[in-house]
Amino acid sequence: MIEYLKDKYYWFKTYNKLNLLLKEREDSILLFGYPKSGNTWFRFLIYNYLNLQNNPDLKSTISFDALNIQQNNVMDRGTVFLPENNFPLFYRTHKMYNRAYTLFNKKIFIHRNPLDTLVSAYYFYKNRDIPFSDDPKNLRDKLMDIDFYVCYKIDFWIKYFRVSLENMDIVINYSDLKNDAEKELIKTVNFLGWKLDNNLIRKSVGFSSFDKVKKMGKEKNQKYGNGPKNGKFKGEFTRSGVEGQFNSELKKETIDLVLKKFPKFKNLYPNLVE
Repeated sequence: MIEYLKDKYYWFKTYNKLNLLLKEREDSILLFGYPKSGNTWFRFLIYNYLNLQNNPDLKSTISFDALNIQQNNVMDRGTVFLPENNFPLFYRTHKMYNRAYTLFNKKIFIHRNPLDTLVSAYYFYKNRDIPFSDDPKNLRDKLMDIDFYVCYKIDFWIKYFRVSLENMDIVINYSDLKNDAEKELIKTVNFLGWKLDNNLIRKSVGFSSFDKVKKMGKEKNQKYGNGPKNGKFKGEFTRSGVEGQFNSELKKETIDLVLKKFPKFKNLYPNLVE
């Protein structure tokens, strides 16, 4: 009960703080999605494009650290930094819908198939000094089993998906992004009302490829990506981005359970299951 009240009070304060900043602006954007849904990749696409507009002669992707400086507002942290370089006021969050969402002019929801999302989330939260530290202590040993983790988390994912669809202005499907990133980036740029340059779209997609971002992370010693920088995260943030990895990670019974609970899977993410 105490934690619930703390959370309510935190979001009350955050709403008021954001309201003061956003109520007079028309360029506020919110990107939201379940963790490991492609949020960071999508941010690379957007900010590589914005940086190329400022300097079309750039030769490579921005770094993780540069991305997090340029797109530095996180709704979960209640930050209110003003943008630089004529960039928009762009926020991100993994938090489920709450009243603060209503303050933003344009809301983008990104989703990835739940099986790959939860497999990626499993490794992201497992590779810590204290694995699954945000989950109940009495479940952490059980969560070390990837099938248990996916079965336990799928109801959270489904709720997040359902509520997010009810409160978005535009939706980005990770499968569509993988299939044709240029098309999805063009769709986003047009939705946001930005100047469209097809040549810079192509460059941004090339800069933002998983291989190039992963290489950048190694060269700049930023393999932690958007994970904690303090050493608590032990893995590599950018793993592969490949779809269908769940087929080699999960038991058939786990996959069948998710498909039964989320029957829209095959229509939204075709060719990933038989």
